[in-house]
Amino acid sequence: MKKSGSILLFLFIVSVIQAQTVMNLDSLLRLVPKTSQDTNTVNLYINIGQQYQINQPQLARHYYLKAGKLSRRLNYPLGFCRYVANYSAILSMEGKYDSALVLDFEGLKVAEKWNNKLWIHKAYFNIGGCYNYKLQYEEALSYYLKVEKYFEEIDNKPYLGLIYDVLQVLYRKLNEYSKAVSYGEKAVNLLSGKPTSNEYADALINLSTSYMKLTPAQTEKALKGLNKAMQIAKRNKNFYLQEIAFIEFGDIYYQQCEMQNAKYFYTQALILNKKTNYKKGICFTKQGLAYCELYCNNFHQAEKLANEVFTLASEMNFIKEQERALSMLAELELVKHNYIGYRTFLRQKDSVSNLIMNNQIVRTIKDKESIYETEKKQIEIELLKKDKKIQSIYIAGLIVIALLIIFIGSIFRRNQIKMQLLIQKDAELKAQRIIELENEKKLTAIQAILVGEEKERKRLARDLHDGLGGMLSVVKLNFLNLKGSTIIGEKEVRVFNSALGLLDDSVGELRRVAHNLMPESLIRFGLKAGLTDFCRSIDMVQLHFFGEENLLPEQFKVASFRIIQELVSNAIKHAAASEINVQVIVEPDRMNIVVHDNGKGFDPSSIDYSQTNGLNSIQMRIESLNGTMDLLSQPNQGTEIQINFTINSLKND
Repeated sequence: MKKSGSILLFLFIVSVIQAQTVMNLDSLLRLVPKTSQDTNTVNLYINIGQQYQINQPQLARHYYLKAGKLSRRLNYPLGFCRYVANYSAILSMEGKYDSALVLDFEGLKVAEKWNNKLWIHKAYFNIGGCYNYKLQYEEALSYYLKVEKYFEEIDNKPYLGLIYDVLQVLYRKLNEYSKAVSYGEKAVNLLSGKPTSNEYADALINLSTSYMKLTPAQTEKALKGLNKAMQIAKRNKNFYLQEIAFIEFGDIYYQQCEMQNAKYFYTQALILNKKTNYKKGICFTKQGLAYCELYCNNFHQAEKLANEVFTLASEMNFIKEQERALSMLAELELVKHNYIGYRTFLRQKDSVSNLIMNNQIVRTIKDKESIYETEKKQIEIELLKKDKKIQSIYIAGLIVIALLIIFIGSIFRRNQIKMQLLIQKDAELKAQRIIELENEKKLTAIQAILVGEEKERKRLARDLHDGLGGMLSVVKLNFLNLKGSTIIGEKEVRVFNSALGLLDDSVGELRRVAHNLMPESLIRFGLKAGLTDFCRSIDMVQLHFFGEENLLPEQFKVASFRIIQELVSNAIKHAAASEINVQVIVEPDRMNIVVHDNGKGFDPSSIDYSQTNGLNSIQMRIESLNGTMDLLSQPNQGTEIQINFTINSLKND
């Protein structure tokens, strides 16, 4: 199996380079101005984004974009450079390297115009990182070496430790493992001054990977470094670092043929990926699990995982991961004695390999062109010294012809590759558009169903209250009039009074059902009042409501009430909870709902939403409002469900 050897480069670059002061998130949010905005507001937006970046990257993206927009308007170079460094980190983590590269070059221009050497070299750092992920190692190395020289001149140890760590990974990719270990040990030594920092943990993980590349592998050192890195990542609640460390553990145990341990660590990495959404991490993890299943002769499961890796790698244009997935699928067909299938996958794999080779050829041609230009100048100088006109013309002609051949060949190859990429991109765009249209159709249907359901609830509640409720009240009055005008015995009085009691109970039950169908307090006084009445009716439920509900569109109020009602009901009915906390936060741009209980909990991966009416109903309502849901639970440790809505996105829709 191919070693993952990956680092979360950009995220840690940002955390070191900004040298930010960590503040309480609530305190930062309270500092956001309502009207006037200046350079302090730019830095405040960036600081808020950095607090969200580890666990809620979409919210971080929102605040970074606001910082970038305001920096442009104020012509504030420091704010713009900070925005570029942070936002390009998120783009890179999502695999959008070209977009990140364009943004980093824009930041470089601003830094150069500003004439700030520190930020110029920070931009070089991030540009090198983009080229690194695009597999253009020579370009990456040229930028990294500029950064190394600069930080050695100013003797900045934290930045030096970081660049040494990056060079370690780059030399490992170039198969210079001894050099990689040398740089890695220097990086760990410099970064150990901050023994609880994410950067130190990242360097430990990368050095562990380098140790395993040596011949023979230094497994004991690698495991020791990984254990130390995992402790730091857990302490800092850094899910990205934990995921990478789990993948590295899995790789080591796989190499030692300890498949149960390897599967355990790969599975843990996959669980964490639900929080990080690190696309390459999914490929590495599922590929590792596929090889474990193949080793254990579980061919069907191995094939399923390999297909999932190939699908994701194709969507994200991860060429090497596509090649590895196709190679495994070919092996599986061979195991099944399906020679035709084996040849089919092998041809696909060769196609991807040729694309990788073509990219390398293009880069080599560029290097050759530069070499030929240098040689040409040297030959011309020698010819001038010897004053041999004919020989000079002859050699120059040969050089020109050679260069023309190379130039024409490079243009042909470049156009061929460009055409292939355009065809592939066009197919991807069409497929994506089909998916988008299907999702829009599904969302429209869900919204129509929910609107119809709420209308029907209102109608039933009104009919029950005004119709049947009124009739029962009239029946009671008639009974009372009958009692006053008729002489009946003591026994009949008891029966009569019992009937009146049952009639009162029926009226009360009717009102309760009508209230559940459409609470009057929700309709008349709003979401907070409706939730307060609902939670007060259940002893074990506590409500915490923050923010102004007048910021919410009307459709959010009913949907939020139904979601919370269903979640509380599930906690009581299925989890046997004795304490339930409901928290609602309303901000100008978003709404957050958290329902936490102390019930018996469960394994979220075992849930089939299509078979659970309650969760399926909740999921439908969330999707109808373009929201997201995170479900955190473990057996015997309670359950926490977090739901986020972006209010502005729905308003714009």
